[in-house]
Amino acid sequence: MSVVLSSSLYVVADIGGTNARFALVKEGSSQLHAIEKFRCADFPFFIDAVRAYLSRGHVSTVAGICLAVAGPVEQDWIDLPNNHWAFSRSELEQQLGVAVTIINDFSAQVLSIGGLATEDFHWIGSARPVYDEAGVIAVLGPGTGLGVAAMLPGGAIVPSEAGHVAFAPTTQHEVEILGQLWQRYERVSVERLLSGMGLANLYWANSRLRGDERELPAPEVTAGCRAGDPVCQAAIKDFCNILGAVAGDVALSMGAMSGVYLSGGILPQMLDILEGIAIRASFDNKGRFSAICARIPMAIVLADNPGLIGCSPAVCRDHESDRAIISKIKGR
Repeated sequence: MSVVLSSSLYVVADIGGTNARFALVKEGSSQLHAIEKFRCADFPFFIDAVRAYLSRGHVSTVAGICLAVAGPVEQDWIDLPNNHWAFSRSELEQQLGVAVTIINDFSAQVLSIGGLATEDFHWIGSARPVYDEAGVIAVLGPGTGLGVAAMLPGGAIVPSEAGHVAFAPTTQHEVEILGQLWQRYERVSVERLLSGMGLANLYWANSRLRGDERELPAPEVTAGCRAGDPVCQAAIKDFCNILGAVAGDVALSMGAMSGVYLSGGILPQMLDILEGIAIRASFDNKGRFSAICARIPMAIVLADNPGLIGCSPAVCRDHESDRAIISKIKGR
């Protein structure tokens, strides 16, 4: 059954390492229609997933496609680091017969913030945002990998690969965790700890430190924490401390004094076992800048499909600034 809408329709897609989410939007609107989720592993090529969505019968024609992808987007050739898909933007346009816009997945995440409601945030600490057009906000989030992006005054987006910066331990225990991970990786980035694989790595490293080397995938680490397993609990505690510290580093490096938002696929599923006090304490623990960090709002994004929501203003970026679109979506 087709979706009947009065304005130009765009396909928006959030392409992660594990899942590809698709929806339809009207130009200038944040309302999503015909949301579908596909497993990336089920399609050999990216265009197969696009065609599978278009074949669902939601709409007969579209004005264009906006893709949010987990990886660099500056070149025509898009090679996703956390799944097997790679494709040319120009060839995709030729194959589909419509304009294709590609943005970084965390550019979409940061664009989504202005379109979310109060109930879409779980605040960590007492600081709350003042919606200041002159401020910088940042979003980071663990999923298959670790994404980071910021929005500057005026609406310009700074995509980044900050998930691949080197892990800097802040306690003796974290030094010992790093020593263990050096046995597995030549270089330990923060993504090696703050992601699905990061949970598994933290469990493995903590088990080695206790003299009993074991492996568990991320879902079993979170389940074990809920069940009271001490190694799983240690891994989750480390995850929270490191997440807060890295989020604070992002705030300082990006100048994100107007807010840091924790997004991605993992955190909402872990809300019951995340240690908010530990996350906030690590975020604020920045020496001479601790008082400044304590004033920065920080929240976990609870909304479904923020990446798709963020693609909605991106389809209009040639016509208006991102910040103006967000103001329109918020009704301000």
